Amino acid sequence: MLRTYRGGCHCQSVRFEAQIDFSQGTVRCNCTFCSKVRLWLVNVRPEALRLLSDENALMVYRGKNPVAHHPFCKRCGVHVFDRIDMPNETGFPYININIMCVDDLDVDEALSAPIVYVNGLQNDWGNPPSETRHL
Repeated sequence: MLRTYRGGCHCQSVRFEAQIDFSQGTVRCNCTFCSKVRLWLVNVRPEALRLLSDENALMVYRGKNPVAHHPFCKRCGVHVFDRIDMPNETGFPYININIMCVDDLDVDEALSAPIVYVNGLQNDWGNPPSETRHL
């Protein structure tokens, strides 16, 4: 069920509001960025995310993936979401929200949602990685 959630970083300098349907599933990726940060993500379209804080509260890291933007809070360093541009596997831009940054996260709802494991480490986005226990 689509619902409006609010969330933010640890120090609350970065705040957002997003329309999320957890029943559509969550994502765990094994790419070097996601696995090191241990991200648990939910995908939304860009129009489903509204930044409530000033964009200047964010710093953006760009890694090897040319379409991935990894903003994080300048003050506390928490990684709240990713912006993924085209071209990518989905064919449209999207936002990966770090579900651990959702203020009123219902853990039971998140745990009961399907989890899609993606193999970003080997750029094989259409197939799950052989090992997922660490994700």
